[in-house]
Amino acid sequence: MLPVEFARISDDGRLTLVLLPGVPKQMTYWAESDFTDLDKARDNLRIREGTSKDNVHSVDGEGQCIVKVHDDIRESIHAWLTERASILDAAVWTGLPSRWPKERGEFTPGDAAAYLLELEERAGQARATLDRAREYVRNTPPQIQTTVRQMIRERLGWSDAELPGILFED
Repeated sequence: MLPVEFARISDDGRLTLVLLPGVPKQMTYWAESDFTDLDKARDNLRIREGTSKDNVHSVDGEGQCIVKVHDDIRESIHAWLTERASILDAAVWTGLPSRWPKERGEFTPGDAAAYLLELEERAGQARATLDRAREYVRNTPPQIQTTVRQMIRERLGWSDAELPGILFED
């Protein structure tokens, strides 16, 4: 369970999920890496995400981070990792910043929904951006039901896509 919200305007204009301290925690998913070396696992994720090493975060079994991570997030992931110490040595994730303050000021769920409403209103000029934004939100795992996602359903009428259960096996 981590504080996740649709609080980042990505390069292509989509509203995407990021870890954001202070928002309600959501169930998240994990997958085991084929890499047993932490640096190699981080580099693999960096390449797949097309980002810098500063945006690839990690916590090891001792609770140490290579890149500074917010204390609440580090503590949550370290506690989760400690419960799995017999099978996992570290956790690695993409830690992109929100960007909201730079793009629109203080983040609020209402402003996130308003951002998407603005995309709909100028859909003629931004159809591809709107389509990517809608696809991203709709295809987010159904267990992730954030405040912004609820507002999007209410204000824009977007529904969650039905995703195959095999994506979320235990």
